Amino acid sequence: MSYAHRRFTKKRSGSAELICLLIVLVAGFATAWWTGHQLGMNLSSVTTAASILGLTETGRLTHGPAGYQPNADVQADQPAAAPYCNPGQSPVFAVGMADLKQRLGNAMGAPLECEHPTSAVGDTIQQTTTGLAAYTKLTNTVSFTDGWRHWAVTPRGAVTWEGTDPNPPPG
Repeated sequence: MSYAHRRFTKKRSGSAELICLLIVLVAGFATAWWTGHQLGMNLSSVTTAASILGLTETGRLTHGPAGYQPNADVQADQPAAAPYCNPGQSPVFAVGMADLKQRLGNAMGAPLECEHPTSAVGDTIQQTTTGLAAYTKLTNTVSFTDGWRHWAVTPRGAVTWEGTDPNPPPG
């Protein structure tokens, strides 16, 4: 009776394989998130998929705002000052940036702050609702970027390009 001496082995539940699969999935999502933020990709489909799967945060905010909270009446009387603007000044596009805004239209958005210097040589920048406008004095170039797409008015004319390089392509 050889069958009586057989050893029976327990079947493994596969928990090690499940943990490895979970690690690979988490690493994949983390990589996709990081890549999306580095390249400026729209990953709203991941958020949609997470909400379909029920992976949304449902916690409740249990504390109030921290820090100094000015009186609401005082806040309503005084308009908020835009960054880098003089008192009473509103942000506007001026000179070269106004010309670039006229060319680009809504793609350039509206100014959020006043144009301000970024270097001692006269370079300036201005944050907009859709990106960043800049003037480079050395090359006499006004440019705008939304983070990936770029537009510029250079001494040789209008130029557009894509990528992470802030400088117009040579040519």
